[in-house]
Amino acid sequence: MIPDDAGSNVSTPEPNPSRSLSRFRIRSRLHHHGSLRAQLALWQAGILALTLVFIALFTFILLKQFLNSRADTRLNSYAETTALGVKEILAQYAAIHPGKELSKDPDKQTTYRTFVNNSDLQSLGRYVQVIDRTNHVVAYSDALQTNHLPPSMEALTAGLAGQTSLRTEASMGKYPIRIVTVPVRFQGGTPFLVEVGASVEGVEEALWRATIVLLVLTPSVFVITLVGGWLLVGKALRPVDEMTQAALSIESNRLNTRLSPAETDNEIGRLALALNGMIARLERSFQQIERFSADASHELKTPLTSIRGEAEVALMSDLTTEQYKSTLRSIVEETERLTIIVNNLLVLARADANQIKMRQDPIALHEVVLASFEQLAGMAFRKNITLDIGEMDEVTIAGDAIWIQQLITNLLKNAINYTPEGGDVTLGLRLDSSSGSDVARIYISDTGPGIPAEHVPHLFDRFYRVDSGRSRDQGGTGLGLNIARWIVESHRGTIEVQTEPGRGSTFTAVLPV
Repeated sequence: MIPDDAGSNVSTPEPNPSRSLSRFRIRSRLHHHGSLRAQLALWQAGILALTLVFIALFTFILLKQFLNSRADTRLNSYAETTALGVKEILAQYAAIHPGKELSKDPDKQTTYRTFVNNSDLQSLGRYVQVIDRTNHVVAYSDALQTNHLPPSMEALTAGLAGQTSLRTEASMGKYPIRIVTVPVRFQGGTPFLVEVGASVEGVEEALWRATIVLLVLTPSVFVITLVGGWLLVGKALRPVDEMTQAALSIESNRLNTRLSPAETDNEIGRLALALNGMIARLERSFQQIERFSADASHELKTPLTSIRGEAEVALMSDLTTEQYKSTLRSIVEETERLTIIVNNLLVLARADANQIKMRQDPIALHEVVLASFEQLAGMAFRKNITLDIGEMDEVTIAGDAIWIQQLITNLLKNAINYTPEGGDVTLGLRLDSSSGSDVARIYISDTGPGIPAEHVPHLFDRFYRVDSGRSRDQGGTGLGLNIARWIVESHRGTIEVQTEPGRGSTFTAVLPV
């Protein structure tokens, strides 16, 4: 059995004058809405600025806490050392003068002066004084000869309770003074307290230098990183720009153009491959549409030309009544063929638009097969072709009986049309469970000339014919097999063909049960 086959007469679409305007509008939108590079740079700048400001503030706070903590630790250590020295002096005095109180000794000032060692290098830059329980200064360093450290009742109370305290005084000069008060514990009491102070000038200067460094370093890092990010983003997005320009140059008559990414193992490369796949599918679709349009025009032109020729001959000639009837019969035949083509085109158009809904009713498939057999038995008889019934298993499937019958009719007509006079066509139905699930196999075998192997992949294409002239003479439209495939696939089935030139063909529709 030879399927409907049409010659491919592909027409080239004329260029659309509005395409250049469309491409200009696309480019304008790209420039008006800003580039992705600029948007990424702005986001990077914002995030980077916030990050650098946070790091600078965090660094400054940590540095300030560290410097103050270290200064307090050293100040407290020196105060503890001084208090220990005072305690040793008190112990020596008690050993030399047992039972005698230092506060009642007329020469106590001599002993008090030994409390503070002004020759100690560690005392440089520090203010040291020793006070008694009444907050009276009994000894002090050389730096406090004119002004003593300001008294503090809170520090005195804490010290007498045996606690060390820290405070800041801002009334002694340009920079505040940090003061630590340490109690001197001796013989179960606190006769004296040691107060050591130091200016925070060093800490302030260190923080100021750190602030200058951060103020210079932060904007520098921001600018360097921003420029580097801008350049890197530009380099990363350059393939996207190239792909965009290439995509803008692709039109319906240039769908053979493909995007060529520099690398294919990253996101941009995979995007280019996906776009190339989409363009390839579009190219195939456009080629099918162009071929379909050309073939449809040719198929419709043939009967119209025949009708016009018959009518013109009848108008220009004086014919007999019988001749006029013959002409009209020819016109009717061409009109019927034209109607079939139009109806088939409408079916395929509705199928492509998913406007045809297949019913899923339980149908006795063997009854539908027998009905198709009876419908075409007369056609086979008129061509002197033997139409036989092969296997006929009783099978019930879910489907649309009308379209299933159309499927069988199309395949049977195709077999009868291309089987020579005196040949055989066999129609059968077999239930097959060999694949693990039940399927119904509707097969139509013929003893026709068979189909060359190079034509088999295209048998179900629209308007495809192996022998276009012979197919038209036999009434084929080139759409029957394409409609048959659509019906089978709409029922979640497949259609197969086995053929050998000179030995006939067998078409099998496989439907799930």
